Amino acid sequence: MSDTVYSARWAGPTFIERGKDQAVSVAIERSGAAVTLASGTMTIYRPGGDAMVDAVAGTVAAGVFTSATVAAATTSSESLGKNWLIRVDLVIAGDTYTFYNDAVLCLARLYPTVGQTDLVARHSEAANLLGASITSLQQYIDQAWADICDRLYLDSVPFWKWRTPSAMRQVLFDRSFELLFYDYATLLGSNDRYLKYAERYAALYERDLERLSSTIDTGEDNTLRDEIATGSPVILLTTSRNR
Repeated sequence: MSDTVYSARWAGPTFIERGKDQAVSVAIERSGAAVTLASGTMTIYRPGGDAMVDAVAGTVAAGVFTSATVAAATTSSESLGKNWLIRVDLVIAGDTYTFYNDAVLCLARLYPTVGQTDLVARHSEAANLLGASITSLQQYIDQAWADICDRLYLDSVPFWKWRTPSAMRQVLFDRSFELLFYDYATLLGSNDRYLKYAERYAALYERDLERLSSTIDTGEDNTLRDEIATGSPVILLTTSRNR
């Protein structure tokens, strides 16, 4: 087997939404280029280690493996929670490589609450200074969202149970602008104006992440409890209101 190292570009934990048809994808890259994939299969392991989906085939195109659709009925009776596991076996240049990613079975996943229109509304110059190869600000939003979700996940914050996603709006602005202006500072070299912007937003990001909080659907049954999830290591704060 070759000693070549490939990058499996998971954007964080894999979210499997219970009771919905869905597929799992992963992009494989080497030296900045998509890897030629011959074939692949995916297995999803429950927290106990047994397979819910066992070696189902998928399609491969432009370096991306996409599993066959996991039917809604397959997950509809499964228990929600963390510690699920995704395994993808891919054939590359005649050898089989195995790539793992952690997964969460959830009622629903969150999506970014900020778009390019919002970034431009705050910094009107933002879309006018893009590099020649960049067509929109979306890549900064996508990377910021992945960074925030990974940070919360590693801190054991169950952010997928949040039901006020707008609570993440300010930290998404902060991280998006931090990435954006660091990029501009690199492109423009001697102009330190954007470096100062980037450093300012980096500090705001850390501050606002600590202040982050949201009401939480603890049981993932569309019922908001008297707890809030926070962006700090203290996950749940319970109020004294009688139920």
